[in-house]
Amino acid sequence: MNEHEPLSLQNELLRIEVLPSFGGKISSLASMRTGEEFLLPPLNGYHPASPNADFSQSDGGGFDECLPSVARSESIADEHPIPDHGDLWRQRWQVDSQNAAITLHVDAVSRPLRLTRKISLKGSSVILDYDLFNRSNSPTTWLWSAHPLLRVDAGDHIVLPNGINELSVEYSAGNLFRTDSSIAWPLAKSTSGAIVDLSEVADKDGVTAHKLFARIGNLGWGGLYRRRISQGLILRFDPSALPFIGIWICSGAWPENGAKKQYTVALEPTTSNKDSLASAVHHGTACHLDSQEHFRWRLELQLAGASSPISFEDFCTEAKS
Repeated sequence: MNEHEPLSLQNELLRIEVLPSFGGKISSLASMRTGEEFLLPPLNGYHPASPNADFSQSDGGGFDECLPSVARSESIADEHPIPDHGDLWRQRWQVDSQNAAITLHVDAVSRPLRLTRKISLKGSSVILDYDLFNRSNSPTTWLWSAHPLLRVDAGDHIVLPNGINELSVEYSAGNLFRTDSSIAWPLAKSTSGAIVDLSEVADKDGVTAHKLFARIGNLGWGGLYRRRISQGLILRFDPSALPFIGIWICSGAWPENGAKKQYTVALEPTTSNKDSLASAVHHGTACHLDSQEHFRWRLELQLAGASSPISFEDFCTEAKS
């Protein structure tokens, strides 16, 4: 196999592709019925990244794993600083197996952590099983976030559990929402007093980008519905392992200095409601892994409407079930 060729899994309902050489990235998740691609294609070609590269220097698409931080993080006690979006997206992952499932692993650089991820298909779902292992003889700090950049159309709907009615603001371009404030979901008031419907994907405007967090409660899911094709994607996870979901909504404001801009939504199940590990430590939402200890979790990406069209109302019912 050419080292840059993707590995793939396919059944009668969906197909995925994985790039071990480029951070173990899931580069494609497509419906077999409609041919619809649900992951954002690369803004730039796939290419190696330096150990300290900013994420804006990446390809800017697909599904990466952020560990042990999302944002760049300074040193914590005697532990190393962490580059932007963590260590893993810039590394080549090792292939352990690639038959009925694809199993890869990679060692972080800034922490003595090994992440193993097994990808399998079950009906209309992609199942991601994770095993994080502390290879050292000392405890270490970390956070993990899924980073699935979704391809979107104007009018797509973001759906969250009914119990979520408030979000915290990590970042908002142009100060549309004040950083570190709390805003209502789904109808939020901006700093100018305008009401913004965050649940509906707006047109690409070149100025809008928000990173928001919700505490997920006891219902671990989030979804995106595409009315044009009567299909959607539901992410399911265990809230005892991943108690938060990050929401990245970008309508063309990032990367700030890039010629090509993201138009995407990312629904990001995560261990913390902060992007920086140092900030997570300060706010008490960082994770700790003892010497030689494992931490395991699962993430499911369900394609709703995989075999036949599904209405928005039925999509919401399916997400809640």
